[in-house]
Amino acid sequence: MAGMAMHPRISVNMISSINWTLQQDLAYYKQEGFGNVGLLYFKLTGMHPGGLPAAMDAIRAANLRFSCMSCDRADLVAMPLEGEPALAFYKPAIDTAAALGVPACYIVSGPIPKGMQTDEAYARLAKTLTPVVAYARSKGVRFALEHNSVSTRDNGFVHTLADAVWVSNECGIEICVELQNCWIERELKRVFRDNLARIPFVQVSDFKVGENLRYNRFVPGDGDIPLEWLVGTLLEVGYKGYFDIEVLGPKIEEEGYASVIRRSVDWLSERLTRWGVK
Repeated sequence: MAGMAMHPRISVNMISSINWTLQQDLAYYKQEGFGNVGLLYFKLTGMHPGGLPAAMDAIRAANLRFSCMSCDRADLVAMPLEGEPALAFYKPAIDTAAALGVPACYIVSGPIPKGMQTDEAYARLAKTLTPVVAYARSKGVRFALEHNSVSTRDNGFVHTLADAVWVSNECGIEICVELQNCWIERELKRVFRDNLARIPFVQVSDFKVGENLRYNRFVPGDGDIPLEWLVGTLLEVGYKGYFDIEVLGPKIEEEGYASVIRRSVDWLSERLTRWGVK
């Protein structure tokens, strides 16, 4: 499917082809001429027959650039506060990112344990993550927290961009801005501007109001999110990083990965090009 050249500020997250193998992803990127990618750690460790070393070799051979890498989820708040278990859990992924030259890793918080009070959960999360953030920084990797959907509380409890900012203030973790999960929040221009230095990348997808919220994203332009305003506002306040396309769900599976990724890249590339974005 012929399309526009990918704008240099766009990356394609491997979650957009979640059921493809790493080999299928890399073959598709080569076919389409896509050079900027967001990695999934589980595809490197569990979806390549040669394991992690062979997966890393294949990625290096593909001559890609990277926006980020998603790490496996841990139940961070349920971990002991002593012994730095979160660092032990995330160290292999951080080391992999550093070895590949991936500039940022990102996670979700994991769920709140049964019966735990919210303020306690946030405090424990920040304390648990502090050594992880410090280690990642020592390896030249920006470690970020994604504010996940309210429909996926089994994955995490930090649902708003504002709360992700609070965690960042407490432990120094950076912020994966997920437009899917913050577009209804207030004062976004101010929040973007005030936290610009802590945003290594921004995730882009669309949503149709009235549809089931859980894992049900749409190609940019197919839904109701004011994406042009959101992207334009980020650019206006000085954002210089990647816009990482991250789509998934039944409509994505129905249409097929190749088509939805191509249309997503074209939609965003057309606007960034027309706006003269470098």
